[in-house]
Amino acid sequence: MKFWDKFTSFDAALKAWEDNFEIGNRKTTESSKKNLDSNIIFQRPLRIKALLYLLKQDKDLSLLKNFSKFFFYHLKNILRSYLKKTPCILKDNLYLYNIDDFEEGKAGLSSKDTLFILGFSYCQKPIACPKKRFTCECIYDYENKTCSQCFIGKCINAMNKNDIYLIIPDIKYISEKLFEISYQNPNKNIFFVISSCSLSIKMFSDFANILKLQGIAIRLLGRVCLNYKSFLFAEKGLKNGLTYISDENEKTIFEILKIRWSIPKD
Repeated sequence: MKFWDKFTSFDAALKAWEDNFEIGNRKTTESSKKNLDSNIIFQRPLRIKALLYLLKQDKDLSLLKNFSKFFFYHLKNILRSYLKKTPCILKDNLYLYNIDDFEEGKAGLSSKDTLFILGFSYCQKPIACPKKRFTCECIYDYENKTCSQCFIGKCINAMNKNDIYLIIPDIKYISEKLFEISYQNPNKNIFFVISSCSLSIKMFSDFANILKLQGIAIRLLGRVCLNYKSFLFAEKGLKNGLTYISDENEKTIFEILKIRWSIPKD
């Protein structure tokens, strides 16, 4: 049972969590705010470099096979994305994909026909995570001291059981999962929210447009990847520092989770 399942009100569950559990992840990284770059410039050469990197990681050809299922549709979408100056738009500190503003996104999220995906970078996990940091696993056990202090665990406990969470260890994993979820749910409108460092947003925003998915990217604070070299290290799990999101964006996520929680469960 998730923590929120014990309550009849989303707000009551949220208050009970915050009254009982201290979120420790942000406190340990508060001093790292200085390294946040305020402007993301979508340089086309970097975006193409990212695509080449992703293809290089596709040693089992799974991404290429998925791309080939609807080859011309995917090709048209990715070319259109690369021709744009920016693959997404920035508004109110959110990076928006195939929606004009947050209000439009919320309108779609209130539908039962929408499948919501909430993704977290593994570097948001606590150092003492019971399932280790560089994995896609999470036990979100609110009775576990580490989990009860983890923002990821808090969010998963608040999710509608019909929605999907992803802990992202590397870029190939999330790419495969988006293809997989999209193909398995052809009658669903898929909406994603993924927290990521600004470098990954710069590099991989075009990928969401291959599938024409609607969604939001939220920029991480703290010990984020600041250059391509640090990104490559992080892709191998070599990242000791913690990351987190701003208080403002935490509220945005829980505004979405409240909308999704109110939808009847199957």
